[in-house]
Amino acid sequence: MRLLVFRQRNFRNLALSAFQPPQGLFALVGGNAQGKTSLLLGIHLALGGEVRASLADLIRFGEEEAWLQAEVETELGLYRIEQRLRPEGREIVLNEKAVSLRALHELPGSVLVLPEDVEVVLGSREERRTFLDRLIGRFSRRYTALLSAYEKALRQRNALLKAGGNGLEVWDQELARYGTEIMAFRRRFLKRFLPIFQSVHRSLAPGEVGLLLEETAPGDLLEALRTRREEELARGQTLVGPHRDDLVFLLSGRPVHRFGSRGEAKAVALSLRLAEHRLLSEHHGEAPLLLVDEWSEELDEGKRQAVLAYTRTLPQAILAGLWAPEGVPVCWVEGGVVLC
Repeated sequence: MRLLVFRQRNFRNLALSAFQPPQGLFALVGGNAQGKTSLLLGIHLALGGEVRASLADLIRFGEEEAWLQAEVETELGLYRIEQRLRPEGREIVLNEKAVSLRALHELPGSVLVLPEDVEVVLGSREERRTFLDRLIGRFSRRYTALLSAYEKALRQRNALLKAGGNGLEVWDQELARYGTEIMAFRRRFLKRFLPIFQSVHRSLAPGEVGLLLEETAPGDLLEALRTRREEELARGQTLVGPHRDDLVFLLSGRPVHRFGSRGEAKAVALSLRLAEHRLLSEHHGEAPLLLVDEWSEELDEGKRQAVLAYTRTLPQAILAGLWAPEGVPVCWVEGGVVLC
């Protein structure tokens, strides 16, 4: 897939109205706070991506909404995506038709690599679950729908636990029904994802990586809910299920978040994103747009060369940073404006 034109209004500190990126690999170069990250975030959101920041923080200060538009070319044709970002949500139009965010996952979209991705590896289990759920959601509408249904059942069950527990059995069964399918989805997906993840990491760094899905109810979820009921009533919350599970990243058999260095965690995080890109390429039959912010940060020369080797094979990729790799075309960013 190739981005033809990106347009925006009132998105963070961007001052440009339109940006026509070159084909192939190119670099966005500029100083700090000049708009490099904002441009990558805007493009990623316009193509259906999700980011950690709240929507309110993405709208220029003093404005009520931001507007993004992307025109893309895929092997199936041309698409125009428009989005209005407001603090309360996103309105999305695809080729003049209002659609949900999930509809954009039918397109290759983009993969955004950020320095803070290392927190997926080193941070909380919530960070890791969010990464996994968003990743699987890019491949399966069913999975996203299951998560929504599960979260609704979870809220109802927690409310009953706080109120004394009358009527819990019905919500036990609802939660177990959705939760069991979510856990099965995760296991199947990770089985497919792991060999790609391992292959990418081998090209970047030494040591064999692995994935460990730590489930709070690895057997019968309904039975686990019944077994823990007294404890859950005392605490007023559901203590087992996919909302409490963890995805642990291993390096040479040891949890990276406990025993790995920051450099090792950075290599694992980068491998995750590049593996995501490869799997999406296989899924769609064409590569998503790859966006890499601060492309050389915390990477030694070998890892930089591996990233460059991969991005040079793509129909379009953007490396943003303070400097450009030798031989890569440059677009300069200053004051929220881009000059190519």
